[in-house]
Amino acid sequence: MLNVLGISGSPVKDSNTDILVKTILKATSVNQEFVKLSDINIGSCRACKKCVYTNCCVLDDDFQWLSQNVLDADALVIGTPVMYAGASGFTKAFIERLWSLRHVKQLTQGKIGATAVIGWMS
Repeated sequence: MLNVLGISGSPVKDSNTDILVKTILKATSVNQEFVKLSDINIGSCRACKKCVYTNCCVLDDDFQWLSQNVLDADALVIGTPVMYAGASGFTKAFIERLWSLRHVKQLTQGKIGATAVIGWMS
């Protein structure tokens, strides 16, 4: 059975981003998991490059288990609100940390990915 991992980078409880990511997950009709980045602890990449030879980030936070969920998923849905003309800080930190999965072997190669961006005009 296929697995889809949905990730929301919105810090707002029950946000439009959460709703959109969950709606996409429900439309897939496969095994699905939803993670809200503001509910866990993932720091920014420190560019220490200790992951270069192991494909494993050495920082001790929740990215350790989340990266395994990313690897176990067949597809990713990443949602972010637009904040200050870019992705949220939670989303940026997560995407930076994915860098650790590409060195020795492109561990995310071939994964299906979708992005959902929420914004508004004022």
